[in-house]
This record gives sequence, C-alpha cells and structure tokens, in this order.
Amino acid sequence: MEEKKEKEAKKYTNKRFTSEEMDELITQIDERLHDFMKDGKYKDVLIAMGNLGKYSLNNQIFILMQMPEALTVHGMKKWNSLGRHIIPGSKGIKIFKPVVKKKEVFVTDEDGAIVEDDEGNLLRKKKDVLVGYQLGYVFDISQTDGKPIDVFRFDKGKAVENKEIILRGLSKVAEENGFGISHADEKDLGPGIYGECNHLTHQIKILEGMPDLQEISTTIHEIGHALAHSSYREDFKGLTPTEKRGIKEVEAESIACIVCNYLGLDTENFNFSYIAGWSEGDIGKFKENLEVISKQARTIIDGIDHEFELVEAKEKEEEKAIAPPEAWMPKERKELVMG
Repeated sequence: MEEKKEKEAKKYTNKRFTSEEMDELITQIDERLHDFMKDGKYKDVLIAMGNLGKYSLNNQIFILMQMPEALTVHGMKKWNSLGRHIIPGSKGIKIFKPVVKKKEVFVTDEDGAIVEDDEGNLLRKKKDVLVGYQLGYVFDISQTDGKPIDVFRFDKGKAVENKEIILRGLSKVAEENGFGISHADEKDLGPGIYGECNHLTHQIKILEGMPDLQEISTTIHEIGHALAHSSYREDFKGLTPTEKRGIKEVEAESIACIVCNYLGLDTENFNFSYIAGWSEGDIGKFKENLEVISKQARTIIDGIDHEFELVEAKEKEEEKAIAPPEAWMPKERKELVMG
C-alpha cells in the first residue's frame, strides 16, 4: 500500500518548465483559443471562466484543452481537505504554477524613480518576483468521490429566491469601485434602455419594474462596464470610437454571461456568434480583453459569494443565540451551567 502511495506521489511531482517549454505551451494555448473562437465556441470559453475563475486565462484554456467538460477543479490535497478522494486511475489535469522567490529590489516612486533616504542611500525592499513556472496537477470533481459538496453553483430558483442577497452583493461591489446604483423609469433612461453606467457621475441606473432575472443580469452588465472601463486601457489605443464602444459592449456582455452562468441563470439569450469573425484577426490582442473579462467577472462572483457568506454567518449566530446552552457550550462549561 505504501509503495502504491509513493508511486502516485512521484507520478505528480512538480517539474520546472524551461522558457522554451513555456513559449511552446503558450503558442498551443493561443492556437486553441483561436480555434475555439473560429468554431463559434467563445461562449463555452466564457462559461469555463465561471467554473475555473481562480486560475489564469492561460490555465483555463490549458485545462479546457485536456478536459472540455471540467466544472470544478482542485489539487489532490484540497480535495482531501473537502472530504473527497481522487478516484483510482484518474488522469491529472496539467496546469502551470508560478514559481515566486523573494528578491531585493530598489524602492521606486509613482514615476518609477528610485527613492533615497535622508542620507542619499538608495532604498531597497524584499519583493516577490516571478522566476518561472512549474508543472502542477488538478482534478475535476467528476474524478473524485466522497463527501457531497456544494459545487459553487446556484440555480434559477435560488437566484430568484435570493434576489435581494445577490443584488446587495452586486451593490457592494459597485460601491467598492466608486459607483452607486439606483433605479430609474423609462423616461429617464430612454426607450428600450434597461440600464446605463455613467463614468462621469459614477452612477449606475437600472430600469425599474423589470422581472427578477432581467434585473439581475442587467445590473451585472452595467457593473461590468463600471469595473472594466473606469481606468485607462492601453489595449483600446488606436480603436475608433465605434470600435471602442463595440469592444466595451462585448466585455460587459461577456462578464454578465460568466456571472449569470455561475448563478445558474438562463444564458440562452447571450449570443456571441459574431465573435467568430474576429478569429481571423489579432487573437493576441483580443486575449487581453479576455483577461480583463475573466478578472472582473471573478471580482463580481467573489462579491456575491461574500454576501452569501455574511448571511450564512449571521444565521448561524442567530441560531446559536436561541439554542439551549447544551447545544453549543464546551463540555466543561455545560457541566458548570447545567449543574
């Protein structure tokens, strides 16, 4: 038995990538992303972002190359901590993990100039520096067995039932990024307009009286604009105003698609068939947009998850407050109180 465990551990030992191997992998990933978009599978990539959001875009595509149906992936130790084990014979999904080391670097100001102390000595500090990548392995939930867990997915019923919690989480994400959210009527917004994000006033307006699911998806879309388009974006340079508006709408709609899928909402109305034509262009450039989409969608998802965690913690505290002492007190304390 011990020999078998040792063999398994050796099988998944991390190996350092050379720069040539990393370059080759990135090329393969870019080619697969090109194929996904050319074959009209851009939406599949977005949905994967919701499932695999904690990983970088390159790792997300790398995982999809090996297991297109991957839903929730973790390393072996993480699955074990969740009370699940890897099914014998399962093949690990490769990822590349950053190798970071502490290095001494000069302290610089906002303009990049090196800072000196009062005596003219150059200031230095310890900083985490990326020095390379190593091979890692993860496993999808379908490759595990054991304790049932929440696969971090809501569904349509829960989304409607917990609408206020979701909207509260979304509102906090907006506030943390300097935006307020309010409702407006059609006269204020204009005919056929469900929402708007104003970067001058830092206000998001949502059409009042919409069905629950439409209100949630519209709010996510407008927060997508707030998060992705507030700061100066180098990758927008050279685009015409029309092109800039177009790519911003693609980003906001893509962010909404990822988050809505995560919540279990219907994403049927999200149609990205027009993206296929872009696959003949500069995929490397559009990849920058995907990285923005992935990052901001994860910010929104984390905000919603955090709100649910707060509600859950509050409910536990309330249960604890009304529960009889023996239900929660340590044994020694119980004996003292109960006599």
